[in-house]
Amino acid sequence: MLLRTLFVCSCFALFAMPFGSSYAQTGGIDTAVENSKEKDMARVQAEALRDKVNGVMKGLNESELTHFMVMHTNYTMYSVVKAVRYDVSNAVDGCVKNNPDMADDLRNKFADWEKNVGGSMKEVDANIKSMGIAQDYISQNELNSIFNLIDETRASNSSQFEKTPVTTSEACEFMMSKMDETQENMIRLLAATLQSYPNMIKKTQE
Repeated sequence: MLLRTLFVCSCFALFAMPFGSSYAQTGGIDTAVENSKEKDMARVQAEALRDKVNGVMKGLNESELTHFMVMHTNYTMYSVVKAVRYDVSNAVDGCVKNNPDMADDLRNKFADWEKNVGGSMKEVDANIKSMGIAQDYISQNELNSIFNLIDETRASNSSQFEKTPVTTSEACEFMMSKMDETQENMIRLLAATLQSYPNMIKKTQE
């Protein structure tokens, strides 16, 4: 039950839309057709990821299954944060370009955001790599293939929405006001991954 819950949370994070900036969606017939193609691609990639994950899980014992699902979930969360960082960076660039009088404040704010979130990302990335090296039930190539599919599925799902950053001064001010909150959320999410494996081992031993 615990592993099933972990896997559901992992899948939810994979398809959650990034947050942290303001976007407008653009429409039209051409966009609808393109979105339909991207939706099909996202579905194919999601199915490929699911099949790969299920294939690995079938051959694992309980200890290996716990290890793999934690590693899979942690990378999924890491991928979500990467997507948010990309969106925030793009939004800041757009705001700087269209509001030069706000450029210093925006750059300084993002530099602080990047320092804190980026530092946590490096720690989580190193932890995931260590978990990957410490196991022998899946090859590094196959593991990297799963991680790449997580990123690709995440990107395909997000691309179904054609997002144009809103770069009015009001929208940029609002974005800056939300960056502290977004930073805290991302750091909290990353910190949870560092505790997930010890907590899972403790749960299974109780």
